[in-house]
Amino acid sequence: MAGLTWVGHSTVLIEDASHRVLTDPLLTRRVAHLRRRRALPAVDVTDVDLVLVSHAHMDHLHLPSLRMLRPGARIVTPRGTGRLVRTAGFTDVVEVVPGDRVRSGPAVVDVVSARHHHGRGPHGRVRAAPVGYVVDLGGRRTYFAGDTDLFDE
Repeated sequence: MAGLTWVGHSTVLIEDASHRVLTDPLLTRRVAHLRRRRALPAVDVTDVDLVLVSHAHMDHLHLPSLRMLRPGARIVTPRGTGRLVRTAGFTDVVEVVPGDRVRSGPAVVDVVSARHHHGRGPHGRVRAAPVGYVVDLGGRRTYFAGDTDLFDE
C-alpha cells in the first residue's frame, strides 16, 4: 500500500510498499481537552518504521501513544526532547534541528523550521524548538508542519 492516511489530530501515516512513517502519534480517545470523534482507521498504525515528532506539546509528543508503537521504531524528535522519548522505551532516538537530514530505509527526511511555542506545557521543564519535516518516500514529497504558525518560509 502507498499513500497517506489521516489518523486524527496531527497524526498521519505516510507509507509506500516497504516503509511506514507516522507523524505526531496521538492514538488514544482523549488527551487533555481533545477528544477523538471517530475511531482509529482500520489500518494498523502501531507497526511503523519511523516516527516524526514536531514539538514537545503533550498532544504531539504523547508518551502513552508512543508506548503503543513498535519498540524498534526510530523516533525523530526536536533537540531537547530525546531524553523524554527514551522514557517511553525507545532506543533509536534522533534529536534534530532545522537543516538536518535523516534517512530511514528508503525515506529521506529533511528537517525544516516551524514556529510554535517551545515548551511542553504550562508546568513542564522540557523546552525544545519545534520543527517541520519534508518526507521523501516512494517518489512523493510530503510536508508535515505539526502546529506551526504561518511564517515567510
